[in-house]
Amino acid sequence: MHEIKTNLYDCQHCSGSGTCRNRVNDNSCYACAKRNELPFWRRTGQQGLLCGSCGGIGQAEPLTERMNKRIAPMLAIILVLILLFMVFFFALTKNEYFSEILAFSSAVIGSVVGFYFSRRARKA
Repeated sequence: MHEIKTNLYDCQHCSGSGTCRNRVNDNSCYACAKRNELPFWRRTGQQGLLCGSCGGIGQAEPLTERMNKRIAPMLAIILVLILLFMVFFFALTKNEYFSEILAFSSAVIGSVVGFYFSRRARKA
């Protein structure tokens, strides 16, 4: 939907190689062994495991960039779901303020849907 550009940097954990060699004798570290889902009795003394920080590609995206790209869409989804739930709940309970809640919810949901499905958002 959106053309998102990623800023990948050389992984500092594996020095850009994609293979973890951070323990003694070029063994893989415990965290990378755990990330590769090895049983706990086989996590020491392993060599050549994929780096757990970058997933073995040698380049990593900083956590703050990943969070910044995902928080706005997730908040929009959560907001729309909460508002839809409120509309259905107040409709089923025949609340006296249903018309006001419906008007507010429809405006907010329309704005969110309009933003994410507009042509401008696709081109930018």
